[in-house]
Amino acid sequence: MSKKPTTDDVGQFIDQLEKQINEAPDGLNTNSLREALRSIVESFGVPGDDRVKIWFLLDRSGSMDSLAEDVIGGFNQFVTEQAAKPGKARLTAVQFDGQNPFEVIYDAQQISTVGQLTSSVYRPRASTPLHDAMGKLIQTADRRVANRSEKNKPKEDQLVIVFTDGLENASLEFDRAQVFELIKERTDAGWTFVFMGANQDSYAEGYKIGMDDGNVQNYNATPDSVKNAFASISRASTDFRAKDSLQRVMDQKYFFGGVKEAEDAEKG
Repeated sequence: MSKKPTTDDVGQFIDQLEKQINEAPDGLNTNSLREALRSIVESFGVPGDDRVKIWFLLDRSGSMDSLAEDVIGGFNQFVTEQAAKPGKARLTAVQFDGQNPFEVIYDAQQISTVGQLTSSVYRPRASTPLHDAMGKLIQTADRRVANRSEKNKPKEDQLVIVFTDGLENASLEFDRAQVFELIKERTDAGWTFVFMGANQDSYAEGYKIGMDDGNVQNYNATPDSVKNAFASISRASTDFRAKDSLQRVMDQKYFFGGVKEAEDAEKG
């Protein structure tokens, strides 16, 4: 008589299936496979993990100056809304510009303890070293993941959100190809990356660094559009956090779930 597989056995099998599904050729409908995988998880009671680590990369370059108060208000509203949601989440927020490509504002704080961003902290200036900011953020996230693993701390699902209004123009340490590889490798490992951009074709720019269209959104450099952009991020983050780890990986290329409030407002 065959023995019942252990949770570890099922977990390894699920990992292999996830990898194959995520590497399926573009255009191949994998919905039935995803449903079958979910049935396996439910049948064997493989536990999910609802912990989320949010990394928020905030453009602080000079072109943001006219929108500074709107960005501050939108970010604070995002934090307030996420603090009210169930589930375990920590936030690291980083601002970047040509004078400092990686300035940590909040460092791995529980979302409910994050204070209000103010104009004394967020002061737009200088240029846009986007590649350096992203490279440094991913390296920082890697160290956190490794450190938690070494200490046998619970796994966190990684959500990286980039909010910018201009094109890369000042990086010194990382180039586009390096950032592309970093994002591709982390996406393959189950991370979710989100790209919000104004004053550019965000889809074209996101594609250059390995972003998926379902996780990219354009917004306009206006107060209303900035508000809609942050509302869209918050709504989608709430949806993301409501899922278990497996579903997050399954949906990692569809962060906005097909609804993009900032873009839809401009159409309508």
